[in-house]
Amino acid sequence: MRKYDIVLFGATGFTGRLVAEYLLETYGHSEDLIWAIAGRNAGKLAQLAKELGAPELPIIIADSADEDALSSLAASTTVVCTTVGPYALYGSELVGACVANGTHYCDLTGEVQWMRQMIDEHAATAVASGARIVHTCGFDSIPSDLGTLFLQQAMQAQYGVPAKHVKLRVNRFSGAFSGGTVASMINMMEDAGRHKGLRKILADPYALIPHGAARGSDLNDQTDARYDEHFNRWTLPFVMAAINPRVVRRSNALMN
Repeated sequence: MRKYDIVLFGATGFTGRLVAEYLLETYGHSEDLIWAIAGRNAGKLAQLAKELGAPELPIIIADSADEDALSSLAASTTVVCTTVGPYALYGSELVGACVANGTHYCDLTGEVQWMRQMIDEHAATAVASGARIVHTCGFDSIPSDLGTLFLQQAMQAQYGVPAKHVKLRVNRFSGAFSGGTVASMINMMEDAGRHKGLRKILADPYALIPHGAARGSDLNDQTDARYDEHFNRWTLPFVMAAINPRVVRRSNALMN
């Protein structure tokens, strides 16, 4: 029996605070869901708990580069939810700690090259330890990933066959990019500029499928302006179009 159900790592950041507010509003802090906030700055964490009106929230101090602290954090909880990016810079040790301790993990990365690295390094060990490592649990890539799943389930139920093509069109949305998202995108571009192999991964629509899994017949993703006859609109690539379809293809391959 672990001490916590969820530890929120990076709680004082822009996105982390939103998650903390949601957890508190939805579950409070009771025996139904025992959770803690974590990060590297004790003062900021205490201030956050106070501002949330929950000074009793447990606080865990851990730095993204401190392997011992991260291992202790992972061992104390059933699930780690992390919002600390860019993940290629600050996330690898935490994934490793969760895998080693059999701790479930989720993040909201959109860094395809880093996800490929984590899959290659940890998939077999995660299976052995029972840790479920789930990336892209934010706007990357839940609408596209679960939206495709629900659509295909509906197709199977109504017509007995899956859809051959699925289109996602985003008309408008509110809000803005967080600093962490911008930093992740910049870091991904810088990494691609330094490493030719990463550019190949980023350009591959099937970059995230398991090794040896069947590739589909679809061509590269849209990169220019095109008129869509189904929507009767001119379309441009969505800002997340280089990420979300790769996640959908991985889910599709994993589900056979």
